[in-house]
Amino acid sequence: MQGGSVGQVWEWIWPRVGPTPISQGLDFEMFDRPDYPYSETFVREAIQNSLDARLDTEQPVIISFNFHTDTLGPRRRFFERAIEFRRKAKYGIPEEWDNDQIAWLTIEDFNAKGLGGDLKKRMSDFWNYWLNFGVSNKDGTGRGGRGIGRITFLIASKLQTVIGLTRRSVDGVTAACGMCVLKAFEDATGFHSTHAYLASSEHNSIYNLYSSSIFHRGIEQAFNLKGYDQGGHASGLALVIPYPHPELSGDGILASAIEHFAPAIINGTLIVRVNGEQLDEKSIETAAARVAAKIHDEAISKDSARYLALIRRCLANNSIEIPLTDAKSDLKAALQTLRDQPLGQKLQTATENDEPIGIRIRFNLERNGQVSLVVLRAVLARAPHGKLPIDRFFREGMALPEVKARNPGVFDAVLLVDDHLLATYLNFCEGKAHLDLLESKDIKTKLEENGFRSNFRVRRFVKSLPVELRNLLTPNIAEPDADVFSSFFSIPSDDPGKRTGGGNDDVDTPPPPPPPPPSVVAAVLIEKLDNGFRIKANPKYENWPISLSVRIAYADGTRNPGWAEYDFTPSELSTDYQDCDISFTDNRLQATNCGSDFSIGVTGFDANRELDTRIRTTRDAQTD
Repeated sequence: MQGGSVGQVWEWIWPRVGPTPISQGLDFEMFDRPDYPYSETFVREAIQNSLDARLDTEQPVIISFNFHTDTLGPRRRFFERAIEFRRKAKYGIPEEWDNDQIAWLTIEDFNAKGLGGDLKKRMSDFWNYWLNFGVSNKDGTGRGGRGIGRITFLIASKLQTVIGLTRRSVDGVTAACGMCVLKAFEDATGFHSTHAYLASSEHNSIYNLYSSSIFHRGIEQAFNLKGYDQGGHASGLALVIPYPHPELSGDGILASAIEHFAPAIINGTLIVRVNGEQLDEKSIETAAARVAAKIHDEAISKDSARYLALIRRCLANNSIEIPLTDAKSDLKAALQTLRDQPLGQKLQTATENDEPIGIRIRFNLERNGQVSLVVLRAVLARAPHGKLPIDRFFREGMALPEVKARNPGVFDAVLLVDDHLLATYLNFCEGKAHLDLLESKDIKTKLEENGFRSNFRVRRFVKSLPVELRNLLTPNIAEPDADVFSSFFSIPSDDPGKRTGGGNDDVDTPPPPPPPPPSVVAAVLIEKLDNGFRIKANPKYENWPISLSVRIAYADGTRNPGWAEYDFTPSELSTDYQDCDISFTDNRLQATNCGSDFSIGVTGFDANRELDTRIRTTRDAQTD
């Protein structure tokens, strides 16, 4: 590691690569969706990382967000080389740079372990963070584990750049690095990678970092970091995000923290500070009322006080026990049997009296041949008349917003999983953005590798709970008496072959037509891009995994346009994909093992010509 003089411009390295595959695009679309914009996903990822790195479990982890603006001044030398590379790659540069102005966002966590791992080994936690996207050393016990969520920090910057400074609890060492998104580029010096790094020099498969106190103190002073020598916090991670997108705001960060981490805040695990304002278990109601308009979920936005009261009720732990430990396989069926039993009727009566119902569901989960009792907590209540029902699922204090009922009816429901074993299992079932519980061959393999032989049985039960708990609270409705209006109206007989209510009863009438078949839900959705297309999973489709075949040609006015090599070849196209395996031959794209989070983007076509794409999907054989 090397240091440097006070006035030098700090070097960035745009490494040359050999015949090594590169990853361009980094699944940006996955973290920037219309339903979950990157400003919200950014907060989820930042807080999740800090919670996972909590040091003293008896004290809250503190994460601080602060917005700054100033002239470039001492900050210029930390970004000047990265700006040069961005210009060379023909990427946009914020106009503020040319006007000698800079805005930046800092994220600092305290009572956190910092970014650990051997600084000399490529597959360590430290270098996985900076170099190895899609690789993680997490064992499923935290809230992440896919190794790609840190992409959100790059997305948050208009310069697509981040600098990190960490002091590590494991050894007290301070280390710093930076990452800047570029693109594969070839010049006279060779073929360059898709990223540049703030470091002094290359060293085999990693980098020599700047290690001098001048460099580390320079980062702290230039970007107004508090450092880790104040307030009794000796370790943690600080990130600097230059030129944050204007969609990021202080109130938006507070709103996202409340929407996605309210249980962790209320139970004292998490404190969030934004521009000096503290969000904790005492201030959360006041803060939620102030930033309600920024909360994404409409039901929570319109009644944040009710949402927080439900969570407090669920955390109170004075709940009715629902033991399902005798269920051998079908947990869902075991829950349904309680519907007409005294316990189910007790719950229904309480709900009819508009009482919130706290529930603790206990069932068995097997790992590595050992069966353990796990617990899931829930609170349900009848939503106030005219109010949207609240429907929220949390794993270890973080929301999985896609785990919900499609039609919540009239009931509010908040479900909490803080049982460590169950939370670990569910972590392996989550998608890359940690929004839902999914099924795929890849997830099944991970479950088996980590000792969970029940595969998707427990996942399916947990995913169904927002619906099944509501069903449990809804009493059976008696069938109406078919003869109740017989003396007033002529009503049809139950026998579809006879007429009733006057006329000749011996005359047969044709039976009613059969009901129409249920509508077929398409497995994929198609999105048109400027010079290509994107195929992605339809969230309404359920029978995963699938395979698909795509034939691509330029439209020529015929029903079956032809293709020739001079039109395009796979080598001329850019392809990014996730949650599937693909191959491209001539003008045919084949994708297999497509899970519920899959996406395939293909660009590089002539934007002045219309594409004709024919897609055929088939259901993969299920092995579960």
